[in-house]
Amino acid sequence: MAKRGITRVWLTIVHSVVGCLILWALTLAGYHFHLNLATAGFLCLIVIVLLSLFGSLISGAILSIAAIGALDFFFAPPLLSLRISDPINILALLTFLTTTLVITYLMTRLRREKDVSEIQRKEVKRLYELAQQLLALTPEEADPPRLLELFRDAFRLQAVCLVEAESGASNLSGKSHHKLEAWTKVGHKAERDLDDFERKISVRNLRVGGQLIGVLGLEGLAHQDVTTNALAALATAMLERTRIFRTATHAAAAAQAENLRGTLLDALAHAVKTPLATILAAVGGLRATGNLTLNHLDFVDVVELEAGHLDRLTSRLLRMANLDREEVSLQLQPVDLSTLIADEIKLKSQQFADHNLSLVNEKGTHKKHVDVEADPELLSLALAQLIENACKYSQPGSKIEVSADTDEDSVAIRVRNGSYIPPEERTKIFDRFYRGKQLCQSTSGTGLGLDIARRIAMAHGGTLVLEESSKDGSIFRITVPVSVRAR
Repeated sequence: MAKRGITRVWLTIVHSVVGCLILWALTLAGYHFHLNLATAGFLCLIVIVLLSLFGSLISGAILSIAAIGALDFFFAPPLLSLRISDPINILALLTFLTTTLVITYLMTRLRREKDVSEIQRKEVKRLYELAQQLLALTPEEADPPRLLELFRDAFRLQAVCLVEAESGASNLSGKSHHKLEAWTKVGHKAERDLDDFERKISVRNLRVGGQLIGVLGLEGLAHQDVTTNALAALATAMLERTRIFRTATHAAAAAQAENLRGTLLDALAHAVKTPLATILAAVGGLRATGNLTLNHLDFVDVVELEAGHLDRLTSRLLRMANLDREEVSLQLQPVDLSTLIADEIKLKSQQFADHNLSLVNEKGTHKKHVDVEADPELLSLALAQLIENACKYSQPGSKIEVSADTDEDSVAIRVRNGSYIPPEERTKIFDRFYRGKQLCQSTSGTGLGLDIARRIAMAHGGTLVLEESSKDGSIFRITVPVSVRAR
């Protein structure tokens, strides 16, 4: 932490010195070419804006003051002195100073928001991948040493420690440099959370229904304020899932585990909702100022793009959690099916750039577009699961074709890929957590995608089936009723 602070100070000094030299060289050249104060001020403003893309707020303020001195010395009568005889020039220089300070502040704030957005995106991606790995574990595999190993590897932690509340037993994964196990035991004894940002140590009490079930200690987490609570939520859900399977019958434990899976996804999604709302509010405030340049707008666009990715991810996690709890109610509205499919293909084409995704027309389909009454978000989620599976379980460069075929009563969406499903697995692929033997070896996954897509189809009064599978490929078909007239 101290080294990082010293580095920032040196960077500020270097940026300020180099910037001042550039500004004074520019004004000296302008003096020899007999530029006026307005022209020289405009050139200095451009230089300060460009330099503020890389410097801090402090260095920007120093450069603004240095520019004022240079403009006064070379262009404000009496020349070659720091005195100003004309009050109009004083007003002009003060206006210049105010403008440069505002621009520097806005550029620094935009850069900070962009950095926060990038950190959020990376951390959410890691959390999502860790959640998938945790969900793929069977209850027998989800013992504390295995859980801690996954946590440590996913976030490149120095050490992770878990103290179980009932037994007081502690498990440590990794090599601690600051006695993490002792910190975790202190948090367990005091029943309170602890943070030491200097040593990058965080301790969180894990509670279910107000009851302490364990204490999690983390050492070496890069962004403690962003990720610590989300990791604690994941650990809580997995510990409770393991405890249930230890104390209940297999059937009862399986039912509870389903609820905990929804809780896990819910906690993961809510963990990023608050910082996401802060980012979006900050961007809206910046746009509302009306003083943004094209450079500023580029930064704002980046922040909004990354915030959009976060919003889609968290919304999807929340809907998946509610769907598993069977608490979701369909939000029906007319949906243009062709547009929905095209949008999903566009998104997945960016994610799976090594595949050729396309929307094709079925023979006999002559209607330009069809409206179905459906929940657009859930229907998109079901289609996304099928397309993602098609891409993951087919060779790079292969074709993935999506089509829609309609009749008077229903619409059928087909997703074709180049994979082959053996006959003995075709009755099992829609079972929760089931994954084919070959797929387990070649591709990561949890075995949840087809089950989720089937639930969504059934919620709409439709079906999801494997229509065909041969050496040429497989076809999955979602059929949903049409309740709004096609046109």
